[in-house]
Amino acid sequence: MFYEIRRETARPGRGEELARWMDEQAIPFHEAHGMTVVGAFIEPGEDDVFVWIRRFHSDGERQEVVERVHRDPLFESEIRPRLGELLAAGADTVRLVPTAHSRLR
Repeated sequence: MFYEIRRETARPGRGEELARWMDEQAIPFHEAHGMTVVGAFIEPGEDDVFVWIRRFHSDGERQEVVERVHRDPLFESEIRPRLGELLAAGADTVRLVPTAHSRLR
């Protein structure tokens, strides 16, 4: 099992809009395709930053879920274009594997 922490940067002044849209549209869309999103956050002092944490059991599961998301026609017609409007650049992603005693195993 591993976690991905994704840090998305909105276009200047659009961080609140990005956070709201991610909470209400993008994350539920991903979850409907089997992705486990364990949390969504804003970064204090960084008005245009949104962070979300995704959990996967394996690289294979990650690949399958991401492919399901990207194959959905709604992703190409609505999700991807909206991301293009809101995001300033690509996401920074960190992969974390819980230790043997982590409470997040």
